[in-house]
Order: sequence, then structure tokens, then C-alpha cells
Amino acid sequence: MYYRIKQLTLLVGDWLMLYAGLYLGVWLRSWHPPTAAQWSNLFYPMTGLFALATVIFFIVGLYDLGQAKNSWRFFQKFFVAAPIWLAIGVVYFYINQGSTAQPKTVLLLCTVVGFGLVAGWRYLHNIFLSKTILKTNIVFAGLTAETMDIIKKLQKEPELGFETVGVIVRPGETAQEFLPGLAEYPLVEKYSDLLTAKPDLSVQLVVVAPSMAQDQGLMKELYTQLFRQTGVINLAKFYEEIMQRIPPFTFSESWFIANLQEQEKKIYDRFRILIDFIFASLMAIVFAVTYPLVALLIKISSPGPIFFAQERVGRNGQIFKIYKYRSMKAMTADGSAETNGPQYASIEDNRITALGKFMRKTRLDELPQFINIFKNEMSLVGPRPERPEFVAQLTAQMPYYALRHLIKPGLTGWAQIHKSYYGTIEENLRKLEYDLYYLKNRGILVDTAIILRTFNILGRMAGR
Repeated sequence: MYYRIKQLTLLVGDWLMLYAGLYLGVWLRSWHPPTAAQWSNLFYPMTGLFALATVIFFIVGLYDLGQAKNSWRFFQKFFVAAPIWLAIGVVYFYINQGSTAQPKTVLLLCTVVGFGLVAGWRYLHNIFLSKTILKTNIVFAGLTAETMDIIKKLQKEPELGFETVGVIVRPGETAQEFLPGLAEYPLVEKYSDLLTAKPDLSVQLVVVAPSMAQDQGLMKELYTQLFRQTGVINLAKFYEEIMQRIPPFTFSESWFIANLQEQEKKIYDRFRILIDFIFASLMAIVFAVTYPLVALLIKISSPGPIFFAQERVGRNGQIFKIYKYRSMKAMTADGSAETNGPQYASIEDNRITALGKFMRKTRLDELPQFINIFKNEMSLVGPRPERPEFVAQLTAQMPYYALRHLIKPGLTGWAQIHKSYYGTIEENLRKLEYDLYYLKNRGILVDTAIILRTFNILGRMAGR
């Protein structure tokens, strides 16, 4: 909730700046304030374009709070977003020739002034609002590995707008084994001790670990803080919000039964079939157009087949064959690059061909998977399908791993937009935390976010 409120603040500010840019753009064009007729003609078409600007902002990462810092890399995103938006605006008004509004000069001025105002608003937000007015002071009750993960993230990304102001520990408990730098925070055994040490301290949120939830003395203290508008949240919920994955300490049959309500998502899953069909059709068109060139390049770049098929585990544990353009050297008779049994691909894998590196960066190698979507074996969005051999290994270490097979695997997924490669057993168990987050929270908004962020990866050629 806190993360979404901060994103909503950015969104509202962006829209206000874009409308201000439109107003000033009209003023600069005619050297007088826009008349009621001018504003009426421009308001509705430009509102639609501003909505599109929001989508572009999301794709380039301007609503990722962890990246919201006053750096050249951050403001480069505006130089990417502005010309894209201007080009789309020009095409829009060119197509709608019959429209009463044809703001050629105004559109350019709105791009320069509006996007400039948004950049200025973001600069001020990053300096003042995120770290002062919108800053949330947090006290953590209980020391766990997950608590330390959050504290490290908040230290590394102050742009998120959270600041740790104290930690409540059990008698004799030390924090040094978790995080040496934690000594800079007040370590107390009672919440009242923290307020005594810092009488003027304002605490907006207390995050309670499971180990402290049964401490009746602490609960009584926190109850009194409710009347001071101090929020209290359990560690599992806050961890999920900040880290955007499910913490492993919650894994239990009772938690999964309570949170993975698959029956409630049956209607959405049926709606997704239509979306999958539309996207698969678009992929098929791109495949048909690009196939002759791609096939020729694969044949020229290395000997072996054009396509590569490999067994993967799908919904309900069903085995299916996933189709790809071959991006690795054909080192066996069937075109595989494995000579010593199944192995994970690595970032600097020397089995990948020069052309294969490009195809992986652009995800072009996965284009043939439109066939899997048409066959109802895969979806556009979902956990990436894993090989049966790896599934057996992972399930042996984490029995709950099978839960990711409750839904169809996807062409892209929540875990993939957070990290491209999961090349070890430990990393794949971390991926499970992201997959379970998706299972719990999947819906139109989450799927849209994944698709848009995937476009960002494709545009930056950041695939692997």
C-alpha cells in the first residue's frame, strides 16, 4: 500500500505537469492564454495522449521508486520518452485529419515544456518529497534474515522514501551477525525505550516479525500507538510489498490455502485466453515476416538446425516441448549444446553463438513459442517453464516448488523482469518466491505491468 501511494503521488504530479505544459504550450504559440474553445478542442485528445505518456513512463522505468534518483541515468529516460510520445502524437493527429484540433506547433511545445516540467517535478520530488514529507519512519520489531534484507534495501534505495529509525530486539540479541552497519540504529528491548531515548521521534510504521507477534508486552505498547496514528504491519506483508516476492518463512500448507485462491481467478484466466490468442497472432505475423532472414542467418552463423525443441514442465506437471530458434552451438546429433547432461545456461556461456547472443538480448529466439501459446501449453504471462530434470532437483529441496505449476507457464513472467538468469539451485529457489508472488497477486494490473516492463527489456536489449 505504501509503495502504491508513493507511485500514485508521482502519477498525479506527472499529469498536473503535463496539463500545465499544454496550457503553457498554447500560450507560447499564440502569446495569450488559451481561450475556452481552444482548451475544449485540445483537452480530450491530449488527455488520451497523456495517458499514453504514462504508459511510456512506466515502460522506461519512471515509476520504479528504486530508480528515482537525481542522476543522469534517471533523467535520460525523459530524453527517450519525449520523442517517442511526440512521434505517436504526430501519427495520431495525422490519422485524425477530421479533428477540429491539429496542434502541430502546440504538440511540439507541449513535449518540450510538459516533459521539462515533469522532469523538474521529479527532481524536486527526489530531493524533498520522497525523503522528507513523504518519508516513512519505520521501527522493526524482531531480527530475522528477512528483516535484514529489507533494511539493506532501504539503505541502498533511500528513494523508496522509508527510513529505519529503530529496531526492537529480544534481551541479549545482537544485530552484528546480520548486518554490521545496524549498530547505527537504536537497538532497544521495548518500544517505550525508543521513545524515551528520542522523545521527538515520529514513527509512522512498526513492522512486526513473527517471533515478536506473541510478545504480549510489545503488543500492549503498540496498541497504544494506534491512537497516535502509528501503523502496525506484519513482516510478511511488508516484505512482500517492498521486495515484491513472498518471504520463505511464510511457506506452509495453511498459508497457501489461505492466499492462493485459484477459484477466484477462473474468470480472469478465461479472459487471458483471448489476450494470449491476440498476442500469439501478432507474434505469428512477426515470425512469418522475419523467418527467411533469421533462418538464413542461423544457418550461416553455425552448423545445425534452425529450431530447437526441448521438454519443459507445464501446468499440472504436464510435459510439453517448447520451441525456440537455436541460439547455441549444435554439439550433439539432435542439435543440443549439452554433452554432459542437463545444465543451466550462464551469463557468459561460451556455447551461445554470436547471433544467439543478439537473439537472446532481443528475445527473438523465443518468437516460435507462439506455437506453444496456440496449443494452450503456455500463456503470455506466467512462471517460465523449467526442464523436468531441474524440476526434480528443485522439488526435492523445496516440496512447494510444484505450486508454480498451478497455472500455465508464460513467455515472460514476474521473476524474469526482476532478474534474467537463475542459473543455480539457490537462485531458482529465490525465483520461486517471485513466482508465488505472481500466483497470489496475478490480475490485469500485474500482467499489464509485466508486459510493459518486458517491452522495456526488449527496447534496451537487456535480455539474456
